Amino acid sequence: MSIAPRSLIRPSSSFRRAALQRFSSSSSSSPSSSSNPPPLIASLLLSRAPLLTPTPTELEKTYYDYSRSIKHSLSSPLPTEFYFKSGSLPLRRYLKAEHEYETEIYGERLAGGKPDNIGDIPPETEYEILPRNHWEEKDEKEGKGEKSLERYPEEEVYCLLQSKDKKKWVFPSTTVERLQSLDEAINDNIIGPNGQLDGKGMDSWLVTRKPVGVVREGEQRTFFLRGHILAGQPTLTSSSIYTSHAWLNVREIEDRLRKQGDEKIWESVKGMFGIPEQEVEES
Repeated sequence: MSIAPRSLIRPSSSFRRAALQRFSSSSSSSPSSSSNPPPLIASLLLSRAPLLTPTPTELEKTYYDYSRSIKHSLSSPLPTEFYFKSGSLPLRRYLKAEHEYETEIYGERLAGGKPDNIGDIPPETEYEILPRNHWEEKDEKEGKGEKSLERYPEEEVYCLLQSKDKKKWVFPSTTVERLQSLDEAINDNIIGPNGQLDGKGMDSWLVTRKPVGVVREGEQRTFFLRGHILAGQPTLTSSSIYTSHAWLNVREIEDRLRKQGDEKIWESVKGMFGIPEQEVEES
């Protein structure tokens, strides 16, 4: 069985000439745009995730306690004979803790008397309970200040660098070369072993290869990528274009950018921190 080849429809010579003329006229009319493309910048939002769960507010604590009491009152009693050995120490500890909780939420009249056969219960092993701000207290004694990676353990903190020439606080950034992707530029020039932050002393990685936001300043475009750090600190050499670094939360970033006159930059990047745009009320 033979299959006849399909004929390819080629554009006519006059059509090709017209297309070439249009291309040559458009390229000749804007020589500066083709020879000098707008600069492309890759910037990094390097963050440390919260170390602790947030402390609940008074309203949240009341809601959780109320929900727990409702769940306790509606649930079936725990079959202690299935989970505990009769007369064992874990059973007596459970009965004591359960009676104390029922007394707390229902009162002594509804909770009833103490369970029988509890006896004397030996104290459990005591563990050292550290305060939630023990990292901050330790860093304050050591004088780390804003350079401590353990600042604000209940919040997410981000890395900002102070430029050497303008003395302004900026996000780590680098120029993207020709035929170079955004993540390659950040890995090679910022968090890599020979990068601006000296990645040999940091346990950090990029979250995604795609940008989470873009900031336009004239023809210059700055693409932001997200990264996380687990441990370590940036090491800035004497030849670096930055003089210092700091780990700041969102409120401190906004305050620092506004004080140095970069309100437009903050308005452009605040959406990347989850801050919604303010709606303008119509008069």
